[in-house]
Amino acid sequence: MPAKKKAKPKGKKPVRRAKASMGKSWSTDEIKKLRVAYKAKSASAIAKEMRRSLASVRGKISALNLKKGRVRKAKSKVAKRGRR
Repeated sequence: MPAKKKAKPKGKKPVRRAKASMGKSWSTDEIKKLRVAYKAKSASAIAKEMRRSLASVRGKISALNLKKGRVRKAKSKVAKRGRR
């Protein structure tokens, strides 16, 4: 025998609430500092300096889509021996 479906209660629909922020929000000044600092420092160093968790700093770096950029190796001045 098929199971009977329960009737849905009529009335108001449940209210969906926005998710509450767990920590403090980022100020525009902090975001500017993060953009400048991330070019030269590690995420963990920035987290300590800004007194934020490492996860918070990494999350904001990801949200802002920040990239370190390529590190180019300096060309060696020593002549390579080999082919002539």
